[in-house]
Amino acid sequence: MLTPADILGPEGRIAARLSHYELRPEQLEMADAVAEALTKGHHAVIEAGTGVGKSFAYLVPAILAVTEDQGDSQAPVRRVLISTHTISLQQQLMSKDLPLLNSVIPREFSALLVKGRRNYLSRRRLQLAMERSGSLFDGDHDANQLRRIANWVEQTRDGSRSDLTFRPMPSVWDEVASDSGNCLGRKCPRNRDCFYVQARRRTEHAQILVVNHALFFSDLALRQAGASILPDYQAVIFDEAHTIEAVAADHLGLQIS
Repeated sequence: MLTPADILGPEGRIAARLSHYELRPEQLEMADAVAEALTKGHHAVIEAGTGVGKSFAYLVPAILAVTEDQGDSQAPVRRVLISTHTISLQQQLMSKDLPLLNSVIPREFSALLVKGRRNYLSRRRLQLAMERSGSLFDGDHDANQLRRIANWVEQTRDGSRSDLTFRPMPSVWDEVASDSGNCLGRKCPRNRDCFYVQARRRTEHAQILVVNHALFFSDLALRQAGASILPDYQAVIFDEAHTIEAVAADHLGLQIS
């Protein structure tokens, strides 16, 4: 049975991989606390100062938890959400931390960055926008951006706005973004190759889902109405948790002017 110390300890797998690895006792203490919370199913509130290495301290026990029954083909998919506030932290987790842990932890796991629906392009809405581009925009700049998006859609990996080589004007992206109010669902002629539908399918098979606080609380609000954006999960870990009160209030509270 693998423990966080087997990965993060002085004789652990990361120490064996990195020649200048520095043991952090606080990191191990935090990792053990997270592992206990995941195993026993209780809450844990942890404050970790700069230099503790908190992302590894929660990622390692989370990965070990979701891969615990890996040898059992009948075991259900376990899933842990990692919720952050900033894009920079999401990029660090996806491009640095998780790939390193994937290379040193002797278990297979899948991790995915989950984005909100409006981050994805709708092929059907793009086609409609192209047909109406002459009357849709006032200036040539917006129309040129639309043409660039039309060229990009044939090359993009996932159809998300972050995959674009330029930042489109909000007025342009609003015309082509996937939108629940305009979605035709299975009746859409582009449902088979819909970028958002494909992204939803990928989330169903991932064990570690990285989301932002806004998406998490949007999903939580929808679950109160019997719907959801995210697949079911067994635990959630909030990083940058100092911002969740404001985000939760925006999604779950009432505003009176």
